[in-house]
Amino acid sequence: MPVGLQICISLLAGVIAQGGDGWPAFTYGVGRWPIEAGGNGRTYAVLLVEEPWSWHDARDVAQAAGGDLAPAATAAEFAFVVALAQTRPAFSCVGPWIGGFREAGSPGASWTWPDGSPVGEFAWQVGRPAQSVMLDSALYLVGEGAPEGTWSDALPGPDAGAQVLSAMVRWDAFIDCDADGSPDALEILADASLDADWDGQIDGCTPFLPEDINHDGHVDGLDLVALLSAWGSVDGSPTPADINQDGVVDGADFSQLFAAWTG
Repeated sequence: MPVGLQICISLLAGVIAQGGDGWPAFTYGVGRWPIEAGGNGRTYAVLLVEEPWSWHDARDVAQAAGGDLAPAATAAEFAFVVALAQTRPAFSCVGPWIGGFREAGSPGASWTWPDGSPVGEFAWQVGRPAQSVMLDSALYLVGEGAPEGTWSDALPGPDAGAQVLSAMVRWDAFIDCDADGSPDALEILADASLDADWDGQIDGCTPFLPEDINHDGHVDGLDLVALLSAWGSVDGSPTPADINQDGVVDGADFSQLFAAWTG
């Protein structure tokens, strides 16, 4: 470990600053990886806290906000995650937690992303992984002041592991009733005053467009995929893919979706 990193870790030891309802206080920056730029259409955020937190605490906040810690399943997604982290001071001493995790004693010492898919080999820091297979381990992006372009493994708690001050989160779908590009649950978690009536929605926000099938604030390729996946007669419960609510997902819904397309 570089000497500078050891000093940084020593200076940052402390207790997590608590926000409302026991959550760590945090700030955040949001970015969408658009399909038209070769991305997956999903939304990501970098969260920053005031004191070191564990991988588990970071994941609890991510899931409370309706997402999960971000994977970096491909080189392209890894590059996007690193670039988004750079838009905020996410590399103080070490970079942010990401979704990779290895459970103690896991068969084959396997590393997985939150969806259970395997962690690839392309971005490991030289000499890593190095933690004992008898202990839980988690991934963070490497870099002190700036990213090094790799990830590394650490014990998931700040008391015995890396002193991480940030985390990367990803949403597959989310509600964005004020259409500002940020998940409502994340905004409310950061500022509870946005939901004074405690109904889980930002007070006074604009109603959803029916064409925004996944309620992420955009009418785009993800909504088109959802519509095509539900194509045909609606059996059982109503589906948001039946935009005009006539009991069948068909060309009429397709036309309405494209008329409201935002990309």
